[in-house]
Amino acid sequence: MEKAEELALETVETCITLQQNPSQSYSGFLYHYYIYNDFTESLEHKPGVEVSTIDTALLLAGMITIAEYLNSHGYPEVRNQVKKFYSQINWRAFFDSNRGYFHMAWRGKFFGYWDFYTDEILLIAILAQGSPNSQYGVDIRDVLRNIQVKIGDYNGLRYVYSWYGSLFTYLFAHVFVDFRRVGKDIIYNVDWWENTRKAILADIQYCKQNGYPEDIWGLSACWSRISPNSQQMEYRGRIGGGLSGAIDEWERIDNDKNGIKPVAPHAVIGCLPFFEELPLLHNPAFRFFVKVHKKIIDRSGLLIESLDAGRIGEDGLPEVNSHWVVGMDIIFPALMIENYFTNLVWDNFMNNFYIQYSLLKVFPAYYTHIAKK
Repeated sequence: MEKAEELALETVETCITLQQNPSQSYSGFLYHYYIYNDFTESLEHKPGVEVSTIDTALLLAGMITIAEYLNSHGYPEVRNQVKKFYSQINWRAFFDSNRGYFHMAWRGKFFGYWDFYTDEILLIAILAQGSPNSQYGVDIRDVLRNIQVKIGDYNGLRYVYSWYGSLFTYLFAHVFVDFRRVGKDIIYNVDWWENTRKAILADIQYCKQNGYPEDIWGLSACWSRISPNSQQMEYRGRIGGGLSGAIDEWERIDNDKNGIKPVAPHAVIGCLPFFEELPLLHNPAFRFFVKVHKKIIDRSGLLIESLDAGRIGEDGLPEVNSHWVVGMDIIFPALMIENYFTNLVWDNFMNNFYIQYSLLKVFPAYYTHIAKK
């Protein structure tokens, strides 16, 4: 445990150092990623990358989780340092109060808005409300009431959908927040756990209806070959199943561009907890894994980025599309697997006082859960 504390402290303190350097952060938010400069012996953001609200939010959520875990085992110092990092994030600087939207990023100037429902803005809003620094916090109600929340029906499944309907956009907040405990929100009267579950079921149905092999699904943004015989990769962001806010068909072209039909193993495996009532062998996420596990695990034992449901091998299974290994796309399903078996990430993240305070602002049923606890 001492080694875990040492590693966690080093990580958090490094982030605080970056946060306090005006050339390596903006208003307490960090850049998308950093590289190590051997000459200066320090981390520096790569030129051209942006300061990112969602990446900082994901980093902070992970920090809170490990801090609560270590504190429960008698190691409080990491929690103290995480509070320091959290307190220095100026959420108001990235919130356009006139429009009621968070900016997505900053690179010399702000650009992009979180203006349409996605799980990412749920996480950002929860963290912004919970800020230990009252001067920097943003009321979660001001964030959520201004985003576009549209409910549609896909084969009898009614749910709030995201812009492209990409599977990962229903999942990021659920990595840390156990929405089963909080009930419906007071703004839209939506059960967000059930909402994501329906979006997953819609993805499965969409794939069945569009000729994907049995048990193969997972339409989510990912890296893909440009064309079937090319080794060159491109990021395909306009991938999604079921309902979509992008009405025009051309905006979903990445689903089968150049004959490639990418499916993302990390997104599918991340859905494992949403079928907890089923035996594991009947869980659609596990069935996907069992069917293709020999193809999606590379020689290092890590998860590859995507398969191509448009190219079926002699084994009757999709061929590898992108063999790349992407760090975030390994960590995300690993955390959800842990939640499925132990609730570990959920329990520790939601044990944080600032997170509880934030959730109680819009999920009144959460009082009952906390009272029972």
